[in-house]
Amino acid sequence: MRTPQISGVTMKRLFQAAIIAVALFAAQSAFADGWVVQRVTAPAKYTQDGENWKAVSPGMTVPNSVWINTGEGGRVLLRRGTDTMLINAYTLVATVERGTDNHPKTTLHQKFGEITVDVKKRDYDQMHVKTPFMAAVVKGTRFSVRGTKMRSTLSVERGLVQVSNAKSGKTGFVGAGGTASIGSTDSSGSMSGRNTSMSSTAAAASAAGLANQAGANGAAQSGNANAGAGNNNAGGNGNGNAGGNGNGNSGGNGNANAGAGNNNAGGNGGGSGRAPND
Repeated sequence: MRTPQISGVTMKRLFQAAIIAVALFAAQSAFADGWVVQRVTAPAKYTQDGENWKAVSPGMTVPNSVWINTGEGGRVLLRRGTDTMLINAYTLVATVERGTDNHPKTTLHQKFGEITVDVKKRDYDQMHVKTPFMAAVVKGTRFSVRGTKMRSTLSVERGLVQVSNAKSGKTGFVGAGGTASIGSTDSSGSMSGRNTSMSSTAAAASAAGLANQAGANGAAQSGNANAGAGNNNAGGNGNGNAGGNGNGNSGGNGNANAGAGNNNAGGNGGGSGRAPND
């Protein structure tokens, strides 16, 4: 069977690295019951090697670690116990089972397209979703993931999903009514809607990434106040006091003047001169 084409690039080329990674991951897995196809609308095919494709058919159990690809108008509804997964048109996704029947663990590798997943709440991280730009951890929820060449977007209808940027590692939480979006060039991504929050770890990373923007305004209002930690302090070449080695009073005497030589708040120390609102 001829390998399907997507935007002029063959599946073989697209899968080259992904298939190896999924195969190695699955080789270490203890297989639970697989996903069963409840409904299918053609075109929908699956492969284990990126070369040989077979049609997805109703009632079949999806083999572990295979890739499913839907074309225009294609859809596949999978069920495993009470859990369901809808694979929409123009989607490429692989399912890898790592758990047991009583303790299922699933990793979904989604290259592009859109899936909607509804999984029963369990007291452990039962599902991981990986896209080129985003990673999500699920205990129990109903959510959708949509991916393009430039961006991955996760929307939550029920429950809570932990989501992280695949590049920076920054992490947040998305609850019912919330959305997280991460692009190919974003260092942090964005969140919108209700019940979204950035974790403390992510907040710290964000602050460090922005060079601790507690700069001139914060340091200038207090004596001897460092604007940050270590080399990320807003300040000059000294210990990060706004205004250098003086008392840190913006507009004070001697070397403490913000704007004197290399001791500018936000000068050569690499800091920014504006404090964050949060």
